[in-house]
Amino acid sequence: MNRRDLMAMFAGAPFAAVGFPAVAQTKGELPVEILFKKPALGAASRSLDGLGTGGAVLSPDGRHLAALATANGRINLLVYNFEKRAATRLTNLSSSDIATLVWANNKRVIFSTGDQQGVEFRGDGGLFGVDIDGSNPVTLVKPFFTGSSVSAVPRVTTVLRRVLDSNEELLVSANDRSAESQDVYRMNVLTGRKSLVNASSPGNVLSWVLDADDVPRAAYCIDAEKGRYSFAHLPDPQARKWTTFAQWDEQLKDVIIPLAFDPTSPNLIFVASNVGRDTLALFDFDVMTGKLGELIHGDDRYDVFSFLMLGFALGEGGRLLFGGSNEKPKGLIGLVYQADKPKHIWFDEAAAKTYKSVSGAFPGAVVRFDVNAPKALVFVRSDTSPGEYYVYDREKKSLEDTSMRARPEIDPKAMRPMRPVVWTARDGLRIDGYLTLPEASVAGRRAPLILHPHGGPWARDNWAYNPEVQFMANRGFAVLQPNFRGSTGFGARHLRLSYKQWGGTMIDDMIDGVEWAIKAGIADPDYIGVYGASYGGYATLMSLVRRPDLFKWGINYVGVTDMTVHQDTQPAQLYGNFAELAKRLNGDQKADAALFGDQSPARHVDRIKAPVFHAYGGVDQNVDFANGKTIRSAFDKAAKPYEWMFVGDEAHGYRQDANIFEFYKRFDTFIKQNTPRPTKA
Repeated sequence: MNRRDLMAMFAGAPFAAVGFPAVAQTKGELPVEILFKKPALGAASRSLDGLGTGGAVLSPDGRHLAALATANGRINLLVYNFEKRAATRLTNLSSSDIATLVWANNKRVIFSTGDQQGVEFRGDGGLFGVDIDGSNPVTLVKPFFTGSSVSAVPRVTTVLRRVLDSNEELLVSANDRSAESQDVYRMNVLTGRKSLVNASSPGNVLSWVLDADDVPRAAYCIDAEKGRYSFAHLPDPQARKWTTFAQWDEQLKDVIIPLAFDPTSPNLIFVASNVGRDTLALFDFDVMTGKLGELIHGDDRYDVFSFLMLGFALGEGGRLLFGGSNEKPKGLIGLVYQADKPKHIWFDEAAAKTYKSVSGAFPGAVVRFDVNAPKALVFVRSDTSPGEYYVYDREKKSLEDTSMRARPEIDPKAMRPMRPVVWTARDGLRIDGYLTLPEASVAGRRAPLILHPHGGPWARDNWAYNPEVQFMANRGFAVLQPNFRGSTGFGARHLRLSYKQWGGTMIDDMIDGVEWAIKAGIADPDYIGVYGASYGGYATLMSLVRRPDLFKWGINYVGVTDMTVHQDTQPAQLYGNFAELAKRLNGDQKADAALFGDQSPARHVDRIKAPVFHAYGGVDQNVDFANGKTIRSAFDKAAKPYEWMFVGDEAHGYRQDANIFEFYKRFDTFIKQNTPRPTKA
């Protein structure tokens, strides 16, 4: 965010329309301008009490809706007044994006900022507040990154929840006292002034757990440099002596992660644990006896929460649902987590009935709303729908279509369904993934196929609308998305098996998925391509190196190309504690020189037979452009065919519309040139 942005941020502008009728679409190829236009609403936001409702949140009294909306090519804030049926855009960001939002009270919205790049979001630490009429704008926390200026120690403040007895304060978590550890504060929403809540700390706190009286009594701690993760508890706030109940390392054995205190029992805390099992399940834990209690819900295939080894959840999530309100939660009523599709588990009959009555109107879709609220925003999405918004009135038992759509130009009927699939890797490991078939694919006729590995690699693909997948399917390709070993959400063993295997068994899992699709009669072996971004770009190149006979082309988007170059240039490894953890997970260029040599695709370009399209940005802070220069030099030296796209002011994936559209148009031309339409059955 630059200085001009900070000054112009609150320049109110009218929002032209809130009703978003879907644009009529003809069959055939959809323009990239339609498929990759930025979302009108929602984007990639996270909100405090939105329950995953697509970046839109109702005010506590239900009279207004705060939502994230695209303007100036950035994610901005608008507020919709239900009584007046009018919306006002409250921010005018042009060089940063809003990331999270929360209602401080019925009249004031708090939001954080950062940069939504093509592949990832980078927070800048900024936190701001504004009233719904545009008055009282204030910078609560200054961004640590403002154009050319970067703070030596990034300070980040995260909103936890509203305070029951105050309309002018929020509970927040911030690393103001120590760069390596969070504390809990009460923060004034008009001035940003903070007052410390926790009298003591176990140190290295990533996240706090507050009890029913808003006292920080438990903490999840991470010391990445030492490879130590722990669950700490404060039995007596006056004594300030912390008890450590569990410790573990990257091997993820006997993990116990504190989640939330039971509002109905002050000495019970809900935890995510894999004690006696492989996947993380939901248990209760007695903080007085220090003993793990009963299993509340577990899934033998999927984690119900994230291991948090690399920070907060990357893809699989997991959320506890309580009765009552955000300020004063009551008993546990449900659980949401990611299985092959998002899954709701209900422990309360009334809540289950309410949810069923609303979700039943949208068969096959993911439906999110607050079952406790008298009036709730309902967000509905699926593999073919980017998201629709409704309002549910519990007293009237009515469901009103707001006509608001995340991507109004997308017609769900023109999109292709995504189905979960499973195959067995060559060493016997089960691999889950998703398969999307083109419209022309019929039983008995094979389709050209694109292997599409996700980035991370410690993330996962989910069952959801994906514009890239729809683009490839619209061009006549089947798309296979493998959740290879190392993908999150499939248990500890699935993660451990990926260590030091970036270019080894992780690639085997992907190739085995392609072989499965061929044997199943889905994919035509003469028309196989591979495309991925970030780690997915690396996987693209390694797949071409490992199986030059199988793939006819590859597209590497901002991918790692040399393990040593990546270790030497990634800021997270150069300037943070992630360096030591990365060495344990990926290896070290000195101790594992042979491994780095074998798993660096830039050193094996001579094996690649297929043409490759490389695309990079010049200010990438995740995969440094040194990777792009290294792979281009290697292709030149080996006299191998390739196409090249470079944009100096783009980062980890393209954000500017002109560059996004150019990339996918070139993508389109490239795959058509290198995958002639199959004619045989």
